[in-house]
Amino acid sequence: MSVRRCLARHQNPVSHNPRAARRSKILFCMCAEPSYDLSGAYNGHAIVFLHGMRVTRRMWQPQMEALGPEFRLIAVDLPGHGSMRNEPFHLDQAVEEVARVVDQAANGRALIVGISLGGYVAIEFGARYPEKAVGLVVTSASAEPRGWYNVPYRVFFAAMAYLPERWLSRLNRALFLTVYGKERAQPLIAPGFYMRGGAAGIREVLNREYGPKLAAYPGRVLILNGSMDLGFRMHEKRFLAIAQRGELEVIPRAFHIVNIDQPRLFSEAVRRFAKSLTW
Repeated sequence: MSVRRCLARHQNPVSHNPRAARRSKILFCMCAEPSYDLSGAYNGHAIVFLHGMRVTRRMWQPQMEALGPEFRLIAVDLPGHGSMRNEPFHLDQAVEEVARVVDQAANGRALIVGISLGGYVAIEFGARYPEKAVGLVVTSASAEPRGWYNVPYRVFFAAMAYLPERWLSRLNRALFLTVYGKERAQPLIAPGFYMRGGAAGIREVLNREYGPKLAAYPGRVLILNGSMDLGFRMHEKRFLAIAQRGELEVIPRAFHIVNIDQPRLFSEAVRRFAKSLTW
């Protein structure tokens, strides 16, 4: 039995029956490491969260806590990261993984929320599986990753692909602790960093064109960016214009990792959008 199948069959995130909870724990322990977290309102509308490069599904902890009382929440590890670290990142495989999770944990349909690398995966998912996406929230991923302006990302790719992972992990840990402090940084630093998976993600995304893919998705799209994330806001107006049913919201005093920079504002924006959808 696969990890995903085992988890989907036995996990009940809202069970209040002690005997059932003990049985669930036993079954959970018999399975390998799960590839997604499932929590929140069991009968609520489903939201699937896709993380950014080199981090894991744990980055969504503030939203899992804030939105749990109202929605069924699923945070996924993408290939090359976290529990999926042994599966190389390929965009096609990432999209298929999201589709499997939506089928298993969200009854085949969900709001897809992606940030950075996860945002590009969300756009690709919407183009390929529009019937499975009630809507898209695309965060920190409204820049076309092609052309002269992707040179810094090529440098970033080379560093993550070839420099020692231990050194890179220490550098990232120190950076996040400095920027966010110990408590706020935990969802990013506690699971560790997956530099080679992140590098593969950058390589897969570079030189693709996402505007046409976004245009192909017929549902509603919320482009949700941090006001100070200038590099990834480069084409947000173009993305807004090309989306069939697009909306734009910019969160003040936020950089690239918007959901950690301004967790309350980010969660409120997702909540408003989710409640406005026709499920």
